[in-house]
Amino acid sequence: MKKFLTAAASCIFFSSILGEEISFINSNNARHTKEAVYCSGDVIIVYYRRIISADEISYDKKNELIEAKGNVIIKDEKLNTYFADSLSVKKNFASGKAKNVKIIMPDKSRLAAEECTLRDGKFELENAIFTPCYECTDCEELTWQIKSPLVTFDPEEYTEYENVKFELLGSPIFYMPYLSHVSPKIKRKSGFLVPELSVSSKRGFGLCPKYLCSISDSQELLLKPIVTSKIGSVGWIYYGLRFPNGEFNIDASMTGTKSVSNKVGGDDFEEKAIRKIKDSGYRGHVFSKIRYEINDIWRCSSDINLASDRYYLKRFPFFPSIDRVMESNAKLEGFDDENYTSLKMAMFQSEYLENVPRILPALERNYSHELMGGTFHWDSVFMNLDFNNNRSAQKMISKASWDKKILLPQGNIFNIKGVAFFRGLNVSERQKTDYGSSFNAVPLLHCSWQWPLVLSSNWMSTIVTPVAGTIISVNKKYYDVFEDPVCEANILNLFDENRSVSPYNIDPGKRIYYGLKLAGYSGGENLYRFMVGRSAELTTPPERLESSGLKHKHSNIITALDVFLLDELTFVSNGSYSTREKKWLTLEGGLRFSNEKIDFEILAFKGKQCLFDPFATNASSLTEEQKIQKYKGVMLDISWHASDSITLKGGIVIGNEFKNATSLHEKPLNRCKLVRHNVRLLWHNECTEIQAMVERRNHNGGDLKPETVFTFVVYLKNLGI
Repeated sequence: MKKFLTAAASCIFFSSILGEEISFINSNNARHTKEAVYCSGDVIIVYYRRIISADEISYDKKNELIEAKGNVIIKDEKLNTYFADSLSVKKNFASGKAKNVKIIMPDKSRLAAEECTLRDGKFELENAIFTPCYECTDCEELTWQIKSPLVTFDPEEYTEYENVKFELLGSPIFYMPYLSHVSPKIKRKSGFLVPELSVSSKRGFGLCPKYLCSISDSQELLLKPIVTSKIGSVGWIYYGLRFPNGEFNIDASMTGTKSVSNKVGGDDFEEKAIRKIKDSGYRGHVFSKIRYEINDIWRCSSDINLASDRYYLKRFPFFPSIDRVMESNAKLEGFDDENYTSLKMAMFQSEYLENVPRILPALERNYSHELMGGTFHWDSVFMNLDFNNNRSAQKMISKASWDKKILLPQGNIFNIKGVAFFRGLNVSERQKTDYGSSFNAVPLLHCSWQWPLVLSSNWMSTIVTPVAGTIISVNKKYYDVFEDPVCEANILNLFDENRSVSPYNIDPGKRIYYGLKLAGYSGGENLYRFMVGRSAELTTPPERLESSGLKHKHSNIITALDVFLLDELTFVSNGSYSTREKKWLTLEGGLRFSNEKIDFEILAFKGKQCLFDPFATNASSLTEEQKIQKYKGVMLDISWHASDSITLKGGIVIGNEFKNATSLHEKPLNRCKLVRHNVRLLWHNECTEIQAMVERRNHNGGDLKPETVFTFVVYLKNLGI
């Protein structure tokens, strides 16, 4: 009771003489005069939004001086915690001194110094040590630390070091005359970021330093040039801007032609492309994106994705992966419940297609509505295609559909879907093609049936589901421009009315499909899943490639099997079997294993891939010999979590050379060899992250040759550089 009365009396006194700047919270003993207060024993006060605790605290009102002794602890509004043996500060920490200071920041980074002087709210630390290695405290040596005779710590913005000595595991490794990094609470500040170091058999030594210019809270500029010892340097920048209801960014680079090799592999087309690059005198790329939300329904956007040549983005390690077809577009989109409207203009750069049109423009509308117990869809698109060689085409497609699922007695499920497909095509006569101007309406009826049956025994339950269906549509002799003639039978589209990638296509003719699905369970756990199916054409099928599995009246038999061997181990497989050739045209199978220590996948594969140009001038250019790629091989990926801080990842692919046949007499290579392999080591603790990777990249085409790349990155956490 006495302690409480003393605290209350002191609190009233502080409030009366000092207003709201200081308030007494707790003290075992307190005495005061007209201009000073003396407290001892578990003292806690709040001074200018800072909580100060100590064994003894005194306040001199005349000089605005606070002195604290013994176990001094201060917590500020930035969530920094300060420890000291003694403290003497004036005027809201504008000036003062402290001894044996330790500072713990919100991210657990720490500063320690023998002496500390406060000037204008900044802490000047003498003979200081900085480290973010909080969990290493109990170890014999810290992972890394910085020592400096003079450190300036500004809780609001930054930390500066003079004559820096960097130590790793207690041993000095390098010296810097000056170093600075941002305070933990700063979201963005100009300065250097972690550079990336690489060594390549083709590029030589490579360095990518990065400097961030924080223009404002909503703008940033990132300079990240690439410097190599063999193929020159690249100027590379990124600029980002956020504004109300939108954003804008641009990523661009430029270099000379020193990176172009004189040794060109491939055909005459690639040699001409390399000569064209050299004649231009430069190489580069521009990737840009803009988004703006007009209101809750409408938004507009634009994307620019351009490169000077198709080899440039693979020559330098700009991005982990690049699409083979890059699209630049401008788009207006509207979203209203489940309905969608867009107006789009686009152009493309393709790595493997020679004649890709520009879309100027394309208008698309998707509408859906519940109707008569089913769902009604109306999807329409109009596009103007502008080709090279003075060729153009206008195409209108409109597809109306209605589907309904009906539950019949004994668990039979019947689904009916009707489609009306309207298509108009206008082709310019400046160049003769197989595709003439036309307009037609194509109806389609899709009826499907399935009957899930449960078979139970003492140790296992099996769900057996027979599936059958029929699709009725008109037949077409050939495909027009911008349609997909190379549909492939696979586990994803076998029971679908449209086997094409494009949602606006309709498979011609009449066909049926049938199959069986099995699923086994025991004690609530999955045991296996199996699917087998086939389709049959009721009319003469259109011309297709043999490798598609759809060339003849009866399609290939499609199968898929997953077996759950253990909780962590699964066998997966799928394939396409040709009854005419009596062999598997496509087959994949492998094992997947995953637990807390190891993630493992091995997959063996063989098959054929259909290649085609959907923008070809003539339908007769589609030939099996020129448009097929055969592949086979084995892929292995493994990730081993050796400990909480060490992860080792590796990958390897063994297969044949994936190559197009350039003539009717040339065959793709069948000899398997090492195609790709990489090993990656990740090590981290609470203050450091190290990434090291060795990778073999097998580039082919143009002046690109296989190369081995070693990349090494060290990231010092909480240092901000």
